[in-house]
Amino acid sequence: MGMRLIRPAVLVLIACWQAAVLAQPPRPRLFDRCDVTFDPVMLSQPYDAMSPEDYVQSFSTTARRPANGETRGMSYSAVLLRHANYRLPTELYVVESEIGVTGEVLHDRPGPPIGEDFGDRGEIEARFDAGGGANLVAMAIRIPAGTQLDPGHVVLEFDVKYLCNHDDERTDRGTNNHGFTIHLSVNSAVQASLVGTEPDFGEIGMLSDLDVAGAGPSVTQRRHYLRVAGTGPYEVNVVSQNGWRMTATGAPSGNAAERIAYRYELLDQTLDSGRPNFTPVRCEASGVSGENIAMTATLTQGGLGKVPSPGYRDIITVTVTPLAVWVSGTVRCD
Repeated sequence: MGMRLIRPAVLVLIACWQAAVLAQPPRPRLFDRCDVTFDPVMLSQPYDAMSPEDYVQSFSTTARRPANGETRGMSYSAVLLRHANYRLPTELYVVESEIGVTGEVLHDRPGPPIGEDFGDRGEIEARFDAGGGANLVAMAIRIPAGTQLDPGHVVLEFDVKYLCNHDDERTDRGTNNHGFTIHLSVNSAVQASLVGTEPDFGEIGMLSDLDVAGAGPSVTQRRHYLRVAGTGPYEVNVVSQNGWRMTATGAPSGNAAERIAYRYELLDQTLDSGRPNFTPVRCEASGVSGENIAMTATLTQGGLGKVPSPGYRDIITVTVTPLAVWVSGTVRCD
């Protein structure tokens, strides 16, 4: 008799537990979740910070989700969010073949609300039909001219704020941190130019060497500048065609009566006919705004007693060479 009383109680408990399990709503299957990822973007065109034109390039990426033959359809919408410390003035757009750019999709956090309807401007959108797992998204990037970027390989990372409308009327919202990446090559570029007029001492035919030695800077000194702008380190070198002497013809001469000596100062080095060789200097990157490097020519001889000529002159060649970004031993050159 005791056994018969216990057995029905056990059956009742089991039956109730099974009923509770059956009453729970079904969980979304793996292939019905909003697990959308984007393929990394590899931009083919290098960025040149010294270009006067904005950097604009179109590209495509693929939005993917896990899928099999039983996966339900869904509509996916998203915007991209900058990280809190992201300061690069980048703009990203979705591009459609019929109407072109549809609106910027990159925003500061927390970003705009994502529209419930499919087809809103300024959103990355993908329609996944039942069983479908991939959608191609056409986009474009713009970086304003003159934006400073370190040379080499640069990775831009953004968070993805998304909304999924499933065909079974479920809605998912969330953020995929670091979910969108763009790989970009940045050129190391240097631009150099002279600022000011070329050194010209004017008429010195009546000045003796003693006159020059006693004259002030307004007579004996001429200063101009080398402006260098660049995204990477660079090397400066300088040579004089005539060994830091002006000659009657402008060409090298062995006749002392056809030569007038001067000295030249650049990057803490003083050059003259007795010390003609410049030691090349490796400089730190000057940035796209550039820096001015002073160059000073000082007259050390007069023209009295020299062979008459309408213009004594020398040719100075300053060479600025970009260096690999990993070189050591660079100094500030402003």
